[in-house]
Amino acid sequence: MNFVSREHLDLFLSNLIYLGQGSQGTCYLNKRTNMVIKIFNDYFDNEIAGYSDEFLMRFSFIKNDSFVWPSDVIKIGNEVVGYTIPYKKAKNLYKINPLFVNLNTFDRAAQRVMNDVKVLSDNSIRLYDVIYNILYANGKFYVIDTLEYSKRKISYEENKKSIDDELKLFLVDNYFNDFVRTDTILNEMYNNNDISALDFLRAFRIKLSEYIGKDIEKLNDAKILVKKSTKSKYMRDF
Repeated sequence: MNFVSREHLDLFLSNLIYLGQGSQGTCYLNKRTNMVIKIFNDYFDNEIAGYSDEFLMRFSFIKNDSFVWPSDVIKIGNEVVGYTIPYKKAKNLYKINPLFVNLNTFDRAAQRVMNDVKVLSDNSIRLYDVIYNILYANGKFYVIDTLEYSKRKISYEENKKSIDDELKLFLVDNYFNDFVRTDTILNEMYNNNDISALDFLRAFRIKLSEYIGKDIEKLNDAKILVKKSTKSKYMRDF
């Protein structure tokens, strides 16, 4: 997308829906095209972001269902000021109540995103700054804010740890810490970075089901085990 001046871009942005601001930029929704417009904070500070077309689009050729790449570059003249990404009607994981997530669909979503982590790892793409950048809806995860990912050889096992960390925290932190802590196997799986979130989820569900006496489809089925704490690690906002 090319604009002839700041006034031209500002007028365009004024007709979009404001979504929010992060450490890198401000996001707007273009409902007509179902695209998110992300403008770098440098633009609003009257500074030059310093990104190139090639850098922003460097991974966009890698097809997958989970990682949301830039689809176009936004420029004023020759200066890059932002980029566009497809809009996903989903919530940040930390804004979702874990008690009401269907564990069957959550399990399938975890399988899909890990398959895509394998695709990225095979293409020597290192994930970075994943936590709090995972969206979830209808049994699918979407990972956003991929700008800081780097090109270097990395193993699948190392690459998936950041996703494993957030999924484990989402399921347990400030809800089921005591239950997990009192079970030797679960506690080891929860705290061991080499154990996948998918393996932990399945073992966690079995243990909860055994304790409650029926198959747990949602964590709310085991709400009698919830114990809140003031020492939570995972920021939640819902």
